[in-house]
Amino acid sequence: MKLKSYFLFGLVTLFMAACSNDYEDWKQQAINEQGSAITFGNGSVAEVPYIDFATIPDTQDSVQVCKITAPTSSYEETENTYTITLGDKTFKLDEEGRMLYSDFKAYVEGTYGKNPNYIREIAAVVTAYTGDGKTAIKQTLATSGTFTVKAKTVAPFIDKSYYLVGNIDGWTCKRVESYKLVNNGGDVYDNPEFSVELEPVADVESGDGIYNIKIIPVSAFNDEGGIANWNIALSALKGVTEPAYEGNFSYDNSGDNIRFKAESGTKTYKITVNLMAGTYKVKPQSEPELYMTGSALGWGASTENWLKLIKVNSNRDDTGMINEVFWTIRYFVADEEFKFAPQAGWIDDFGGEQLTVTDYANAGYENNGNNSKIKNAGWYKIRVYRDQKILVIDKPEVYLIGDVVGSWDVDKAENMFTVPSTPDGEFVSPAFPNDGNIRMYAHIVGDWWRSEFNVYGSSIVIRTEGDQDAVKVKAGQKAYLKFPELTGRIE
Repeated sequence: MKLKSYFLFGLVTLFMAACSNDYEDWKQQAINEQGSAITFGNGSVAEVPYIDFATIPDTQDSVQVCKITAPTSSYEETENTYTITLGDKTFKLDEEGRMLYSDFKAYVEGTYGKNPNYIREIAAVVTAYTGDGKTAIKQTLATSGTFTVKAKTVAPFIDKSYYLVGNIDGWTCKRVESYKLVNNGGDVYDNPEFSVELEPVADVESGDGIYNIKIIPVSAFNDEGGIANWNIALSALKGVTEPAYEGNFSYDNSGDNIRFKAESGTKTYKITVNLMAGTYKVKPQSEPELYMTGSALGWGASTENWLKLIKVNSNRDDTGMINEVFWTIRYFVADEEFKFAPQAGWIDDFGGEQLTVTDYANAGYENNGNNSKIKNAGWYKIRVYRDQKILVIDKPEVYLIGDVVGSWDVDKAENMFTVPSTPDGEFVSPAFPNDGNIRMYAHIVGDWWRSEFNVYGSSIVIRTEGDQDAVKVKAGQKAYLKFPELTGRIE
């Protein structure tokens, strides 16, 4: 686009900073016809064509961001020095209009991200300084009008989603939704990890015990769900054939299969790929888990500083959705910050802007970068859809149901526990109107029994698979529960 000329002013402002023109070993990138000139005292500043990071070798130390025709000074002995202001940051320039490539790259990626699908247009101003050549005192000689520096980042192609194919389905090489790797949100070039949890495959586990897979971008499939373009499949690197739980992959199917060993007792294999780094990881998991830490929990200083969340009972669930839902009931102090991770440690942790959040309890939820924050102190029930990175904050409602209340209706107000007013308080049920088997739940998602629990001795035991052993109680008794310690009593 043709830029207008801008008026600039010169002289007057004393400048004490020791700007120097001390770049070494400058290298000139290839450029095309320069753009419109911007007045610069009796000199000028001209745009250059957009800077394509893909054309700049790693060994290049500088990049030309404009062309400078130097303004003249009234001093007989002088040497001009220059700076460029990009947005709100200022960098040194040489007399040719070049700056350090590392500075420019860091500014562009830090400001706009790494998505290579756009040409970024950056408002820029160049300032020239001069002096008498005898003292360190310099003056502003000229300041240019605003012009535009354009840049295009470089990054591998990242698709919307990916799918596993391989001996997990007999190499039918079809797009199967249960083998879909998904991203947890945001710009995929800033958050380039995709993952899926693969359930053990009987034919592989009972066969040679080696999983063989390739990972296919969704755009490589045709309308019938078959693979139309193998050239963008993710494979092992050339020459790599040994099974491994982590490694690098090829973006262009130039290597063999990605291989990893079956492990006895595994419930799921969590497979994660980082599309920017070109790496994969496979984590055998005995049971999907989710942990929470934060400002009130010691920020994960040790495994004891991670609170294990409760997994929703996924018994007889065919959707796969419920399998990733976790919950807890706990007291949050004012302005408490927190995050989640699939293990009691800082790996694949997430929170804040990485989450989609619904606050039904008026908790005063806020994002603080990648930390989550609750402003209003109190008891809350939270549920987390781990793989989809969804957080729901709700009132801490716990209910009786069944024989002791004479009803199987869910979420009845008269069957709800009272909520404590202190952090160490107990949830207390209504007095049981009947003798019978007590049943309790905190409604999280789906059927009430997916988040059912009972008290055995002094412990709250969560229902996982099947039913729980009956606990008989007498009319007039009450249940007293402490979350998140999972302790309780009936008396």
